[in-house]
Amino acid sequence: EQWRTMKQNQFTGRYAGVISAILLASLITVSARGENIRGEIAGTPQIGGPEIVFNPEDIVIVDTGTIPAFQEGIELRLEIPEALNRYQNSFALLIFRDITPSPSPDNLSYSGTRAYMRLLPSRTSAFIRIPFTENHGISGDALTDVLPVPVSQEQFPLLVTVLPVMKGIPDSAFQQKLSITVVPLWKDEGSLTVSVANPSGNPEEIVNITVDGAEVTPGEETIFSAGIHRVRISSSHAPTVEKTIAIEPGEVLTLNLPLDYRPPEITVSIPEGAFILLDGEAVETKESLAVLETVPGDHIITYSLGNLEVNRHFTVRPGGKVRINLIIDIEIVDVGEGSGSEYGVGDG
Repeated sequence: EQWRTMKQNQFTGRYAGVISAILLASLITVSARGENIRGEIAGTPQIGGPEIVFNPEDIVIVDTGTIPAFQEGIELRLEIPEALNRYQNSFALLIFRDITPSPSPDNLSYSGTRAYMRLLPSRTSAFIRIPFTENHGISGDALTDVLPVPVSQEQFPLLVTVLPVMKGIPDSAFQQKLSITVVPLWKDEGSLTVSVANPSGNPEEIVNITVDGAEVTPGEETIFSAGIHRVRISSSHAPTVEKTIAIEPGEVLTLNLPLDYRPPEITVSIPEGAFILLDGEAVETKESLAVLETVPGDHIITYSLGNLEVNRHFTVRPGGKVRINLIIDIEIVDVGEGSGSEYGVGDG
């Protein structure tokens, strides 16, 4: 109790001018000079992990570890017990950067540069967003503060604490439990890498990959805005594959899409007595229906039936299926004067 009273006197004396400004306008205060902070470490929350529970005057250490490419900041979410709302203008939330020495459970005294200071709001939660760089898209609102000065990775870890700014606060207030969680803030973009899962290995194969109509390099990471995108893979040796995907903010997405390299099929109906050539090669079968495997591209089929011979050119797509029927028809055209119909004299 004597240490707490001394600490309160030291704190209120050191920040007397700052506290007055806070009481008047509840403004965020930034200081360039080092401050001394004492307290026990309650814990170190993991980004996106569970909450850390702490009391007023405890210390919470916030670290980022390795910052992913698309992360542009973090948000601290503070849950405040309703009992502390009875002590308006009595506690302040402070955040310090450039902490020395390195945080340790055995150490109770630290020095750091104050990055944020504000009275606890008279509500059950508070949100503070901390950008990593000057150029960011992070914004705040009536319930959310954004640090005006970014905190770079080199300035982490941060020290977060809630300290009294007034005298005469009962001991029961210092037994109240606050909690803090840390969540990542992502840029409104992500990356996509598209590859063919089962490349044919054929040196003649031509593969083209597009996203929203723009060509991308297979296996190469490409940055896209968050949202819905259309992926298309076309191949000279396989049917086209299309897929609609959603990229979340900060997501690193990899797509390995398989291609269907099954050869195209041609189903040929063979009338009795007919002779069939496919690309000049005889189709040898005793059945009236032949199923042939071929390669994609242009082909020619020839039907011979008695003195009748019919040739047709056609194209088979990769993985496609084509059915070919020999149709023998008789067309009668009356070319005389007064003909009533293309297919007969008069209308019947």
